[in-house]
Amino acid sequence: RVFPLELAHRLKRHIGENAELVIIKNAGHAINAEKPKELCKYLKSFLIDPLPPQNGKSSNGNKTD
Repeated sequence: RVFPLELAHRLKRHIGENAELVIIKNAGHAINAEKPKELCKYLKSFLIDPLPPQNGKSSNGNKTD
């Protein structure tokens, strides 16, 4: 393990509630070759799924009414 799992949890706590930690088991740094379908699923979710508005602002920072 190059990056201990506890550090990932600490980083998520540091970033805050908007962060999502995804752990893909039995995958290393070559995740695109080792688990391409799982990686694609999570990337699509991250890139396509819209973020909910927060504090009266949309995900692009504009005020929502």
